[in-house]
Amino acid sequence: MYDWDTDDDTKPGAEDTFRENDKRLGSKLLNYHGLSALNTTMFPTWDSFFTQLLEQPDTVLMISTPKDVGRRHYSEIDIDIEPARLCTRILSVREQIARELTGDLKAIAKMGEQIFASYLHNRKNRKDTKQSAGSGNKDEESTLFAFDRPSTFYVTFDPSDDDAFAPSPLRKGNFDLLYNLITQQAVVQLLKDGVVMGEDEAQNKVCSAFLEQYYKDRLETHFIGSQWYGKGDDFIEGLMLSSPLIITRSEKEQQDEDSKAIGAQTLEIEPLRIAEQILLKRDKLALDWMAIMQDVPSDHTEIRKAQLNRLTGKTEADPVKIVLDEWQ
Repeated sequence: MYDWDTDDDTKPGAEDTFRENDKRLGSKLLNYHGLSALNTTMFPTWDSFFTQLLEQPDTVLMISTPKDVGRRHYSEIDIDIEPARLCTRILSVREQIARELTGDLKAIAKMGEQIFASYLHNRKNRKDTKQSAGSGNKDEESTLFAFDRPSTFYVTFDPSDDDAFAPSPLRKGNFDLLYNLITQQAVVQLLKDGVVMGEDEAQNKVCSAFLEQYYKDRLETHFIGSQWYGKGDDFIEGLMLSSPLIITRSEKEQQDEDSKAIGAQTLEIEPLRIAEQILLKRDKLALDWMAIMQDVPSDHTEIRKAQLNRLTGKTEADPVKIVLDEWQ
């Protein structure tokens, strides 16, 4: 078994080792499924990446096979890298993804209603027994599902439709990331606007505090870094299945004139109603984001102008950077 940590590449089969090492390195990027991966310090705005890319000189990447594995007819390969042409390809992919996300957001805008309809249906048929049917373990708890997840069955591409665009390679992952991102943004906006359960300000405040703590407890496990699929639904489902809480008013709140008018000495937190407000906020966000996705080709106008100027205005005096690298 080859030790990846050693630097001895002279043993037989080293060439295959380099290729396998490539797969291992590349798979780290492909296996990452999460948000907040872009360096916003280096690229503070979405278009700053393209602006900096077009400022880079043309590059010739010279790849050579390590001498230890012997000479091959493909031992040295020159690859021309032109930032302007690379920019064109990235913009084309970005526009394709934007078209897909437009359809996704249209579907997400209707999923809130579907989720609650499924919840009400499942509540009637839900088994609250702690022992699964036919299970010999009395301590085993049956798994509760708040709703049938519409996101897991959502597909927009119809292979029989000749006019439909073929999906991008990471189609399923893009939808899940969008679903997770818009769920998180709906929670953040609801916390900013405040949860409204009624005219009692004290109840609204404790409900907002409950949601804030619930969100903080699940921030790293649901929204930050690489995550499993379906974390957006996990967050909503956990909230819908949470039990209501009863909190006693403080003495100051009991002496408040508004509290005396209401007459209640306790405050009730209803996670189900909080989840409903998140879904309503998410439905509205989906419609707003649809308009943004539809304007993506127009947003690329200035970048494409700069890219075209780079292609047509290139002279022989332009610097060419040569990078030497071994075939890894």
